[in-house]
Amino acid sequence: SIDAPAEDADAPIDPAVMEIGKVQFMVCGACHGQNGEGSPAGPPLAGSELVSGPISNLILIQLRGLKRGPVTLKGIDYNFPAGMTPMAYQTDEQIAGVLTYVRNSFGNKASAVKPEQVAPLRGEVGKPQVTVEELIQP
Repeated sequence: SIDAPAEDADAPIDPAVMEIGKVQFMVCGACHGQNGEGSPAGPPLAGSELVSGPISNLILIQLRGLKRGPVTLKGIDYNFPAGMTPMAYQTDEQIAGVLTYVRNSFGNKASAVKPEQVAPLRGEVGKPQVTVEELIQP
């Protein structure tokens, strides 16, 4: 299954994967803040239940983007003027890296994302932006 069991959260994270993720995150930081704190253009990633939740949610958001509309994180409603742009141009390794980085930075601690978890969802590329309702509730 794409969504790893919770006990994988304690597995060591490969520093090389974190480095790939850190480089890829420079793009994300424009909207989410370089420290995952959020901005007027994107919600915070620090402590976000979406970040630590099911991996498939994050992969779908990377591949298809997230549709504009309300999203509730840590009990706060966010409604941004634009949704998140799809990042499907990234390789499976880059997506796995950036999601692993986000899941293990800014105070977050969750299992790594592996390229083989991204590959099966590549068929989602080109579909409309994901809606919050389509995601598995964390």
